[in-house]
Amino acid sequence: MRIKLLRSSTGNDPQLQALTTYLVNDFLAIDGGSIGLALSPQQMPTIRHIVITHAHSDHIASLPIFLSEVLTELKSPVTVYALPEVVSALRDFIFNDHIWPNFENIPLLAGNGSALQFRVITPGESFEIDEISLTAVRVNHVVPTVGLRVQDRRTAVIFTSDTYITDDIWEVARGTRHLKAIFVDVSYPNELESLAAAAKHLTPQTLASELLKLGQAVEVYATHIKPGSREQVRLQLGELRSPRVSVVEVGRVYEW
Repeated sequence: MRIKLLRSSTGNDPQLQALTTYLVNDFLAIDGGSIGLALSPQQMPTIRHIVITHAHSDHIASLPIFLSEVLTELKSPVTVYALPEVVSALRDFIFNDHIWPNFENIPLLAGNGSALQFRVITPGESFEIDEISLTAVRVNHVVPTVGLRVQDRRTAVIFTSDTYITDDIWEVARGTRHLKAIFVDVSYPNELESLAAAAKHLTPQTLASELLKLGQAVEVYATHIKPGSREQVRLQLGELRSPRVSVVEVGRVYEW
């Protein structure tokens, strides 16, 4: 399994993360924050499946741009997988023929069907995308949000998506065989715990408490760090003195 966090910073530091898109095995994307900005025109058409964990703009921002870019190359629809609340939000507020065209009604130029189709996912149920099995798990955020367990025959990885203190995703992680890594939301430094609690994100301090629920030794990659807090969060993660906890590297291919 190959996983890469796509670049979203246009400044001098490519490691700053403002948007979220993970690329899995080159054909599956998790979230659509930077999907329309960080890939070349040659790379984009290889992505046919996109899982949206929740409807916040940093996770969907360039999804419309991506669809516009691949439209002329498509021979079958791009499938977007999401909770029913997220599908409704995308239809009502994005693909509504006001903010952006409704791609569900735009026919393919080189094939049959429309450019976009939605598939509703249900927390606790697994679904298959080619050789990958995914399980959506409810997490504790300010809008309906799921984390994901992503598995192939040899490897499993957990994405918490945006979350505060929660239990279900850690229970799933604890019971997962061949778990190699967890990509976990650590948005704010410890000094901003009250803000993190209100916005429902983790800090290094609350991450340390959450990891006690894990019950197995795996690599933990902190992600979704607010750009202005990145160095402070990195230092505080180092103070945990856990060799398995580190900050995710934008653009690096993690492979197992």
